[in-house]
Parts: sequence; structure tokens; C-alpha cells
Amino acid sequence: MTYATRPSGTAASAALSLLLVLVAGCGDRPASDAAPEAAGSPEPEAAPAPVPAPDEVDTEAAEVTIVSPADGAVLEGPVVEVILEARGVRIVPAGDMTPGTGHHHLYLDADLGDPSVPVPTEPGRIVHLGDGSSEYTFEDVPPGEHRLITVVADGTHVPLQPWVVDTVTFTVEAGR
Repeated sequence: MTYATRPSGTAASAALSLLLVLVAGCGDRPASDAAPEAAGSPEPEAAPAPVPAPDEVDTEAAEVTIVSPADGAVLEGPVVEVILEARGVRIVPAGDMTPGTGHHHLYLDADLGDPSVPVPTEPGRIVHLGDGSSEYTFEDVPPGEHRLITVVADGTHVPLQPWVVDTVTFTVEAGR
């Protein structure tokens, strides 16, 4: 097993800085009167926010949301721009089989299929966003009411279980 270690100088500087802050905070004088840090001692850097490891992603609580179009929206067609957001699952390109990851599929006026088989492709109706994107534009959507479903599937296009899915309906009016 490999462990990352800090050089001892950095650890010592960080410990010294922490000790100085604690000692300064324990006195009777206001914090603004606290003794300045030793010259040349670097201030400890804030640690970057940790990126969750694949095994820390909670696919049981994963969610996907169709941000646009909004449910019930009335759009001037024939172009429909779709924007998606996912939580609890990392969106990556198709083919990536890392646990806790997947990619988007869009169903425009199409029904979901068997959850144990890969999502099919049907031009203009069932679209794979295999490049890992979260946006797509449908062209030439006819006027009328439409249903849009998004499904997150694994690297081989099999829907995640439990389903990570969202549905909206919207209406397209004829362009003016």
C-alpha cells in the first residue's frame, strides 16, 4: 500500500502556524493584538474540496433532472434545447465502467424499454449522449405536445438500477 506524505518542513510549518493561532486566541487581548506569525513562515493553504472517489458515489440516491425544457413549458419550435443535471452519479463518456458513473440518454416521445438491456438508438427519438455531455438540441420537433425522458445508463448503455430517470412534458408551437 502506498501512502502520500508531506515533507516534514511543511508539516512543521503548518503545526507551528496552528499553535500560534491557538496561543494567540487564548490570551486576554483581542485577536487584532495577537502576536504576528514568525517572519518567513508560510500560511497554511486551504485544502481543495475532495473529489468523491467512485466508491463514494451513492447511486442508490442518484438523481437526474431535466432542467430545460421545464415541465409544462410552451416552446416556439422547431428547435428544443435540453439541459440535464445529475446528482449522486458522475457523468462520463460511454465505455467508462467505473462504479458510480454513467451517461445520459434522451427519449423524445418514445417509451422506456427493458432495463436489463442496452438503450437502443432511434434517430430523432432515442439519443445517446455518449460523449458525457449534459446538453442536446433536438431539431425539427413538430408542433404539439411532447414527452421527454432522460435515463442515466452505464458505460455499455444499460440503465442504472435503480432507475435514474426524469420525465417532462412540453408543447411546441409552430414557429412564427
